[in-house]
Amino acid sequence: MLKTAVLTDSGSGLSPQEAKEKGIYLIPLLVLIDGKSYNDGQDISTLDVYQALSDKKYPKTSTPLYMNIENLVRQIKEDGFDLIIATPLSAGLSSTHQSIRLAAQEVEIDIEFVDVFSTCMIQKHISILAQDLINEGKTRSEIVEILNRVIKGANTLILPNDLDHLKVGGRLTPLAASLAEMFKIRPILQLNASTKGKIDVYAKVRTERKALEEAIDTLHNSFKGKSCSIYIIHSHAAPRTELTKAMLIEKGYEPSRIYINDIAAVIASHTGLDCLGIQFIETY
Repeated sequence: MLKTAVLTDSGSGLSPQEAKEKGIYLIPLLVLIDGKSYNDGQDISTLDVYQALSDKKYPKTSTPLYMNIENLVRQIKEDGFDLIIATPLSAGLSSTHQSIRLAAQEVEIDIEFVDVFSTCMIQKHISILAQDLINEGKTRSEIVEILNRVIKGANTLILPNDLDHLKVGGRLTPLAASLAEMFKIRPILQLNASTKGKIDVYAKVRTERKALEEAIDTLHNSFKGKSCSIYIIHSHAAPRTELTKAMLIEKGYEPSRIYINDIAAVIASHTGLDCLGIQFIETY
């Protein structure tokens, strides 16, 4: 049987310590602030990025240096692995997977890519599940089939509040941002397999409460009767997370299945502060 390693990136929100404990190899993405680049999770923390956003700075992100990716892939081979299952940030949001593929070819190690079509806790969930399946002795084809099946049904809905940040970052036109503010429109964004891992507009509603109700109802209708994990992710939006959790509990979801986490630094760099996301994924 092939000795298999899991490789993901910091878009998953996995810390270097968590990755080490799980036996997962982790590539830090780059965060750029004031012309300086930082390795996400190593040279800069999520709270550092939040502070930069509070200071009205606009962090940018980038794929890791190719040399760093190749060095890590080479380390995986030297550690005795024959196969890599790679679960990087959605290919629709990042080109990191291309660099990983090139590095695997250069190092001459077999690699299997699994597109998570998402990021943050969905990416983390899938990476940990991949490692668990390896530990259970599942074959390569079994692991890929299970991961793809779970990913296909997963969904992420995002409720941003900082439309100015989205405007400056080029993810919302100035006219759209102005109209949204004028008419108090709250966009609901989605990220899943149906959007090919790219952020798309799901709905536009008038109030924050209506946006939350719409998002929760959408996810509930898709996952009703299924065993699932629910992740509430946010960037300095604690009051909104508590309201969301309360509304989910009212829907009948067990509090023990609802997890609250910060949005990963590289993702918060694009969403801005006071952003809320809800991620549903079926439990294997």
